[in-house]
Amino acid sequence: MSKFIKSLKLKKHKDAIVLLAIIIISASIYILSLNGINFSGLFSNFISNSVYSIYKVVDYPVKISEKFYNNYIDVLSVKEQNIKLQSELRKIKFKLNLYKGYSIENKNLKALLFLKNSINKKSVPAVVMLHGIEGWFYSLYINKGTRDGIKNGDGVISYDGAIGRVVYAGRRHSRVIPITNPKCVFSVIDADTGTMGIAQGTGNGYLKMRFVFNSKKVNKGDKILTSGLGGVFTPGVYVGNVIIIKKKSYNIFQRITIIPSKNLFNSRYVLVEK
Repeated sequence: MSKFIKSLKLKKHKDAIVLLAIIIISASIYILSLNGINFSGLFSNFISNSVYSIYKVVDYPVKISEKFYNNYIDVLSVKEQNIKLQSELRKIKFKLNLYKGYSIENKNLKALLFLKNSINKKSVPAVVMLHGIEGWFYSLYINKGTRDGIKNGDGVISYDGAIGRVVYAGRRHSRVIPITNPKCVFSVIDADTGTMGIAQGTGNGYLKMRFVFNSKKVNKGDKILTSGLGGVFTPGVYVGNVIIIKKKSYNIFQRITIIPSKNLFNSRYVLVEK
């Protein structure tokens, strides 16, 4: 018998045995109290305190689990709300971008209307559809053609200045060569000195001002405008600024290079002058 008791290792499990004994005694007292037996005094208080302590120990993990569960539910709720807010934010950003696009388009259309009302010649508004496969300096296409009164040779302008000339007028669309194309030739005037000349594209994004005598005054940085001679463009349309002037004593004419506006070929809406 003693060996059996030793084999239980009571010292090692004494805490568990004490706890088990308290639970058994408490349960017995509770059952007896249901049968009308009353327990009072110090022993009863001891049992009550013991049961309360056991309850606290057992209830603690439950409270912790409940707290973690509630926190988990809160996190899921916040995550769901965050997903909804992100979705709404994307919708708002999309609408804002649309409004910005409409605002830019409205601004461009207002500028085009102002330009149309400012020139004396009859004009047809058009939209640049695409650039030619040859590159910017060779051609672009607009959405107006012969059915709109467009014909070959008509000048094309925007609020930023002269764009080019129509070289092919189809029924529903037209091909335009920019002013930087060597085939585009028109009359210009120096807005600062009054010197006149003929502008011609160089094919590499610039223009040259031809037939200006060495005796005529042209300064670097001068603004060059269309003169209106030849009937291609309305007089006073911006062409570009002088960046290079070369004079040779053995040449009759100056060699003048013009750079067009950097925004010249970014115009979406244009006017075709009749």
